[in-house]
Amino acid sequence: MNMFKFLFNFFSSKENIIDDLEANNIMTSENNFNKDSLTLGSIFKVNQNIKLKKFKNKIIKDNLTIVVTDNKGKTIGYISKKEIDNISKNEN
Repeated sequence: MNMFKFLFNFFSSKENIIDDLEANNIMTSENNFNKDSLTLGSIFKVNQNIKLKKFKNKIIKDNLTIVVTDNKGKTIGYISKKEIDNISKNEN
């Protein structure tokens, strides 16, 4: 039972660490992102300081691409399911 509890806490703490990342720490910069596959219906805008837990489900469930903006509203990067998968792999 203790091993189960340890593993549960270990994996849930990694999930919390990932969820607390801010958008600007996860995004691919605007210059390095392939925008050819974007359509108006598949994007959602967030400020660079918003934590991943606020919008991660939109990416996963709705297959949306997140447009990350600075405080003035200028696009500075993008987050897609690919970036979510990459941070999950790097945390393991």
